Amino acid sequence: MSNVQTIKEKENLLQEEIRKFKKTSKDVEMIIAIAKQEVSKAAQHVITKTQQQEKQLLESLEMTRRKKIEQINPAKQELESLVKQIHQAAQFAENLVQRGPGWDIIKTKTTLKHKFQELCGVEISRQHPTTFVKFTAASQQDLKLGFIQLTEKPAKAATSTVEGLDQTFQAGVEAEFTLCPKTAEGEICNQADLNDQVELLIKPTKDVTNVSVEEKGEGNLRLKFTPEVPGAYDVEVKINGENLPTSPFTIPVEEHQLVVVGELDLKFNQGQGFKGPIGIAINKQGDIAVADYDGHCVFVFNKEGKCLEQFGEKGKHPGQFTNPVDVTFLNDKEILIADQFNNRIQHINIQTEVVVKTFGKKGEGKGDFETPLSVCVDDTERIVVTEYDNNRVQVMSKEGEALFTIGDSGPEKLSTPYSCIPYKNIFLVTERDNHVIKAFDASNTFLYKFGKKGNQEGQFNSPRGMCLDGSKNLLVCDSDNNRVQRFSLDGRFRGKTTVPLQSPLHIVTAPDGRILVTSLKAKKIYILK
Repeated sequence: MSNVQTIKEKENLLQEEIRKFKKTSKDVEMIIAIAKQEVSKAAQHVITKTQQQEKQLLESLEMTRRKKIEQINPAKQELESLVKQIHQAAQFAENLVQRGPGWDIIKTKTTLKHKFQELCGVEISRQHPTTFVKFTAASQQDLKLGFIQLTEKPAKAATSTVEGLDQTFQAGVEAEFTLCPKTAEGEICNQADLNDQVELLIKPTKDVTNVSVEEKGEGNLRLKFTPEVPGAYDVEVKINGENLPTSPFTIPVEEHQLVVVGELDLKFNQGQGFKGPIGIAINKQGDIAVADYDGHCVFVFNKEGKCLEQFGEKGKHPGQFTNPVDVTFLNDKEILIADQFNNRIQHINIQTEVVVKTFGKKGEGKGDFETPLSVCVDDTERIVVTEYDNNRVQVMSKEGEALFTIGDSGPEKLSTPYSCIPYKNIFLVTERDNHVIKAFDASNTFLYKFGKKGNQEGQFNSPRGMCLDGSKNLLVCDSDNNRVQRFSLDGRFRGKTTVPLQSPLHIVTAPDGRILVTSLKAKKIYILK
């Protein structure tokens, strides 16, 4: 019986394994069925897209056919009318001579002679414009059928020219010039889909982005690219594999100069004024919020510079501040303020001046703060807070719940971080005392860093606030070098301010393209362009 029990237990184990195999079989059937459905769905998508392209190409060809027939028919009809006149005149004269009386011949002789001369003198159009229509199949990798090449006379590289090379090109700014395609006879070429036959090659390729060839109108093409850094770029332009006579050519790219165009003209109410402007933010309406570090308050101005609100005073209660250092808009009506020495973030409605909430307290734990110096919101509405004394960046939900930290572990731990800029999955952080900028991803993995102490291009002396401009360039307040520097997101130098600024601390871009920079020392806000 003991052996029987053992065998039964073995049987149960085997039955359990059989059940697992049956479940696995069902899972396989289900997974394969789902995969088949996805394949059919993808195939149907390809078929639909191909049919749409087929319809577009056929419609394009049919339109071309109609236009060409419309051009040919009038010329053909004109010749047919002329043939008819000639035939009638010849028939009339022939009948007259063969059957008419002599006096009718004499009477109409002069008229017929002039008619014959007129008909014989008509210029016969011998031009039969041939239309060059060619369909070129594309590689099937991009699911495109191909393109139609339609022209009376194709463009030739030997006679084509490039215009707009005498302008100034700057790093990080989209460069554009014009290709003027010409036929072999030097005439303007209106070749359809010519941009597919044009190649724009630029070296060094690693320093170039956004290379494109687009139609510009009047037969011309727009050639565009963005040079990442200052320097000399070799440009090669080809049409159907042939170089233009001037190609390749070299264009110099200068650093992008940030020009100080003035100071922000702010209209305070009576008795108001800055004691120490530092953090600055702008909403989509153009309203400007400024944290006054030494005044322990926050100002709000409209886009014309008129003061709308001033709220706050020194203290620890909600709505009071102890050296507010940074501010950011959560939406057009609400702001977040980094209340530095109260070690908290305050969420305030600027229209009602009501404190929506405060979160954080002094400490090293999750959700605690130790000298928060900057606050901003990423594109998913997460709140990003830089803590100077905790040597980390905390990322929080919009309700203020701590999600994860950056820079507090690993070989490149943060030291004296001042500000952080999130872009997609990258967090860029300035280290004030190490004079560098470090990049991390959301999993706290160190990616790269750039900069070192110095006053040369790409070097820093106490980097502070940062922002991104409209072209996704990184603008950095190089505080003790009294300048703002401009970089690509991977740290390549692109330009700097042309005149000294007094210890710039925070920076922001306005909807109208202006760049605003605060100076606590000068108690002013610079305008850059």
